[in-house]
Amino acid sequence: MKSKLSRILWGSIVMVVMASWFVSCGKDNPTEIIDDDGDETIVEDEFPVDENKVFKHPGLLHTQADFDRVIAKVESQSSPWMEGWEKLTNNSHAQLTYNPAPVVKLVRGGNSAEEPDSDNYSRAMNDVAAAYQCAIRWKVTGDEAYADKAVEILNAWAEVCERISGNSNTALAAGIYGYEFANAGEIMRDYEGWSEVDFQKYQQWMLDVFYATSSAFIETHWGTCITHYWANWDLCNIACIMSVGVLCDRVDLYKDAIDYLIDGLGNGNLHKCINYIHPKSTNDDIDLGQIQESGRDQGHTLMDIGLLGTICQMAYNQGEDLFAYDDNLVLKGAEYTAKYNFANLQVPFTEYTRVYTDAWSQCGGREVHTQISSSGKAGERPIWELIYNHYVVKEGIEARYVTLAAQRHRPEGGGGDYGSNSGGFDQLGLGTLMYALE
Repeated sequence: MKSKLSRILWGSIVMVVMASWFVSCGKDNPTEIIDDDGDETIVEDEFPVDENKVFKHPGLLHTQADFDRVIAKVESQSSPWMEGWEKLTNNSHAQLTYNPAPVVKLVRGGNSAEEPDSDNYSRAMNDVAAAYQCAIRWKVTGDEAYADKAVEILNAWAEVCERISGNSNTALAAGIYGYEFANAGEIMRDYEGWSEVDFQKYQQWMLDVFYATSSAFIETHWGTCITHYWANWDLCNIACIMSVGVLCDRVDLYKDAIDYLIDGLGNGNLHKCINYIHPKSTNDDIDLGQIQESGRDQGHTLMDIGLLGTICQMAYNQGEDLFAYDDNLVLKGAEYTAKYNFANLQVPFTEYTRVYTDAWSQCGGREVHTQISSSGKAGERPIWELIYNHYVVKEGIEARYVTLAAQRHRPEGGGGDYGSNSGGFDQLGLGTLMYALE
């Protein structure tokens, strides 16, 4: 484990300064945090997690109760679950003929000074989508052929893949595919055909390869200003750390992820990711939450919403209600994003400045956004059913724009249904099948 971690940490030039930066830029005061630009003070919040808690399994994006509901709905051929089921069964990744293609060195950020080899992360994003989809087909039908296919994919990666390499983008590979591989493994953990030895090997692989990289990024941000990286970088790594914690029964990891979401210094802090609350107008149901990346582009803003939903769902299934945190803060961000992207209505925008590390390795770079960006507007991502069904259906909160977005995207597909680029695999999807409550 130590040698693998060493390769991860020292695989790129930017990582050389990690340790010294962390010492100089860590928390100095347990009650106040001063931003790098010196302009803002954030008072630490609390969201306590029992250090002796016992995890529920399966208990990441889906619980056994979720699978029991889906089984009943599919057996009765009820809508919209059947439409969601057809999206799954028609997906090329959810087939017994799918063959995994693991790599020894998972590269994201290749052809760079840090990694001369080319990117190959598409192997991971396709294979984990296949493992997840086959796992769900097994849970719903009981057909062990799909269970065996999912285990084949997971075992192949745990056997072959040794490290993540590339430039700073290694953090994205760790965060995104880490939380996805953890979710696939969590579904399969109770399959009798997955030997205990192989499952334990898989758990250790998740710790050595994905958690190690995600933890290093969250602690150091590769030696940059704490606000250098956009919110989605923090959020995907928070999702990875949280999900690996549950998969490996490591409460300390799970707690670290939630602590960072609430009190972290980077843009994955909920109050930095959703950085301004606009009071509702006459036609709004609730206040609207401006997203940190709203002035950048809508593709990454939508990714933020998807990751926030994922994190909240995984925590909720373990008894921590991040959905409700700070007066349903995540819903306010989702409603703001859905209003602009899918209701095609204008939203208010408050000027936002991001402080980043400039060419001289100083926190002197400033990027100012004065208006919302229309780049990537109305992109299709399977992220809305999860948010809609929790807040609107389960909690009974009116949120017209999230409702509209969910209706527009129904039935949601999974990896492979949204193109071949990485954005189509940032979420595991299948929300209509797995999250619909009515």
